[in-house]
Amino acid sequence: MDSILIQNEALKLSPYERARLADSLLVSLDEDVDREIEKSWAEESEKRLNAYQRGDIRSLEGPAAMAQLRQELAQ
Repeated sequence: MDSILIQNEALKLSPYERARLADSLLVSLDEDVDREIEKSWAEESEKRLNAYQRGDIRSLEGPAAMAQLRQELAQ
């Protein structure tokens, strides 16, 4: 269906119905963005895990990581 036709039909709705439609469209956009962000983080997590398992990076316990970060930020 043509987007102009959809828009014209949507404008025939009551204000309440248009608000509900607008809300559902906005929520669907957020869901797409959320899925894309989750996918990117999953890929990054896999890369980091693989690098750790290969020995390319080391891990730090939380308190040590925070102490190192605070030291770097203080410089």
